[in-house]
Amino acid sequence: MPDQVLVLTRDPAVMSAASAAVRHLRAGAPTFARSGREALARLAGPGLGPHHLLADPAAAGASWPHLLATLAEPSARTSLVVVSSDHATLPHGMGAIPAEAGPLADAMTHDRSGHAGKPEPKTPSLPNAVAAELAAGLTRGEIIVRYQPVVRMRDRRPMMVEALARWQRQSVPVPPDAFMPLAERSGLARALSIVVASRAGVELGGLHGELGIGVSINLPLALLLQHDLVAWLGKALRRSGLRPAQVSIELTETTEVRDVSTLRRALLRLRAGGYSVLLDDIILNDERERFFHLPFIGFKLDRSLVMSLPEDARARREVLRLTRAAHRRGQHVIAEGVSDLRLWAATRGLGIDHAQGFIVGRPLPAEALSAWWSSWRSRQPA
Repeated sequence: MPDQVLVLTRDPAVMSAASAAVRHLRAGAPTFARSGREALARLAGPGLGPHHLLADPAAAGASWPHLLATLAEPSARTSLVVVSSDHATLPHGMGAIPAEAGPLADAMTHDRSGHAGKPEPKTPSLPNAVAAELAAGLTRGEIIVRYQPVVRMRDRRPMMVEALARWQRQSVPVPPDAFMPLAERSGLARALSIVVASRAGVELGGLHGELGIGVSINLPLALLLQHDLVAWLGKALRRSGLRPAQVSIELTETTEVRDVSTLRRALLRLRAGGYSVLLDDIILNDERERFFHLPFIGFKLDRSLVMSLPEDARARREVLRLTRAAHRRGQHVIAEGVSDLRLWAATRGLGIDHAQGFIVGRPLPAEALSAWWSSWRSRQPA
């Protein structure tokens, strides 16, 4: 069971007040971290993370912005309560709860939603007029990237991370399922992809030697078919430490393939440039199975299909058939949405190669990936 409350502090007064507040809420014993790096490893590790982080910024040190970035990810369920016994040590302009049990208990109670985490964000309606704002956001640096780990199931080795775009709009963050279609409709998909590839290359280039992982980048069909894709993708990655062999492209399912020969030529161009391509979000009875013979390195099973496996015998038979056929072609299969041990066991039992989901790791800022890796490798295989 995940920790209910994680306390980051070196201050005995804060420790005492936090312990008393947790006892008052009957939330189990708190877990203490004495450094920002230790707290980041717990927040970035596999699973949902603690319900609450009671954090003294003075103890976080240089990890403080990385902690805030990790908590800001929509998939993070952890609420933050800033606590201090010495407000003079707080960053400029930041308020904090005093190191007293009552106010701390009230703050944690106030932050609770239905499952003691964050409420599900509502997807805003984005009319075409917002395209101009997205274009401006691209130039203002409002597009950031988060990375979700993918591991090999047989030995739990990290294989790659999927680069996921986030739009930190000035007024309110916008979820990807709202602005990604907008980018495609408004002709901004290429500009957005260049920003994501460039940022991923810079942020992950220095980590490749430590983690030994590659990165996958989502592209719609229209971009995949562009004849100069290899050129502009290479230019976007030029300042990074990543080579084409460390970069995969995930072909999204937003557009129907009308010309298989054109798709084949595009895949061969990318392969000649050193890049590999995956088919994304495969579902039951997916019409794109007719493309599996093309030079893809594999495909990803949609989370809806993965989640049905423990209960749906027909889904298990179909996934087993697809996986065995993929292995005969020399391809690999990735299961998305592997969120618990039951799904891990179901997918591994069907011979699926790689897993992605909350049981492995949530989408994280690049600065938290080392902490995730430290937490992941310390855990025993499921």
